[in-house]
Amino acid sequence: MTGVPATRTMLLVGGGHTHALLLRALARQPEAGLRPVLLARELRAAYSGMLPGFVAGHYARAALEIDLPRLAACAGAEIVAGQAVGIDRTARRVHLADGGSLAYDLLSIDVGIVPALDGIDGAAAHALPVKPVSAFAARWEQALAALSRPDGPRSFAVVGAGVAGLELAFALRHRLDTMGLADGRVTLVAAGPLLAGSSRLARALARRALAHSALRPGAVDLVEADAVAAILPGRVRLHSGRDLACDLALVTTGARAPDWFAGTGLPLDGRGFLALRPTLQLLDDDDIFAAGDCAAVLEHPRPKAGVFAVRQAGPLLDNLRRRHRGQPLRPFTPQRRYLMLMALGGRRAIAAWGPLALAGGWAWTWKDRIDRAFMAGFHDLPSPMAAPDGGNGTG
Repeated sequence: MTGVPATRTMLLVGGGHTHALLLRALARQPEAGLRPVLLARELRAAYSGMLPGFVAGHYARAALEIDLPRLAACAGAEIVAGQAVGIDRTARRVHLADGGSLAYDLLSIDVGIVPALDGIDGAAAHALPVKPVSAFAARWEQALAALSRPDGPRSFAVVGAGVAGLELAFALRHRLDTMGLADGRVTLVAAGPLLAGSSRLARALARRALAHSALRPGAVDLVEADAVAAILPGRVRLHSGRDLACDLALVTTGARAPDWFAGTGLPLDGRGFLALRPTLQLLDDDDIFAAGDCAAVLEHPRPKAGVFAVRQAGPLLDNLRRRHRGQPLRPFTPQRRYLMLMALGGRRAIAAWGPLALAGGWAWTWKDRIDRAFMAGFHDLPSPMAAPDGGNGTG
């Protein structure tokens, strides 16, 4: 492609699953003339697939964290610790919260979602939101330390009975049991039905698991069709007016796009997420790409699930390479059906595929092997490469 500079800067904003996998692929196969720079708010990115196992006590925190500086070094990328707050497409710079900026030739955004707690009074002050996962992992360790005290929390509410809420409720129940705190109470609260959007069989298996937990000293209680209106010190208030005792509320609902998107002038969908073409480019900009939960491919709407972010990594890198080389880009169509493995606290899980679902210890073993293999790919990396010359692009 004539007129392309010898070295172009590919700025990766955010250390989500997609960008982590992209850097891992670059470590194995660099791209000539492409200088990668990673801008990350946290330098250790938590893998969401292992979060329930972390809460349950099956994994240490280190097992689910990706060392982004080491990953960047292996990919020959510069890493900058900071947070994006705006984009100047004319100057081709990303503005940072500290007042600086980073230049780009190609830009990819993978910053995930943020908790939307405005709809629940007191949630910002008293709740523990699950997103972003890295922040949750640190705060959960603080809560865990409090659990061991005689006056520590003993009543918990998990707000949202989707897959994330179900897994966390069972994980928390398992952690309490293994700590000898069978008197602790865990309540799963849903504004609608349990596992709305999942298959009938998956929902039935989840209800069976809840019923089985009720036969033991420690149970997971379920409240359906009664949304949380307020989270207050020592209690959760439902829309029905009922109060539930609650020392700690974990919120899995209400995710939204980052606020700074609204001021960028970038194309957004109806919910404020970045609007993409099937090539993972923005609708109106050939040099800006996005992936993961922060974006939506308008032609292929899908749930906000980690499986899609993982599957986007290969097509995203391929199209960034192609854009750099001046080659035609390839559209990506995500799968409609995908394997869902829902952990049930102990070493059991529900495996769901379309209308089919089964539960058992084998499903947990399957999930554990998949998750460990995913993380192993970030431990077995090539030797670090020297980052290309050219400065850090700040100014």
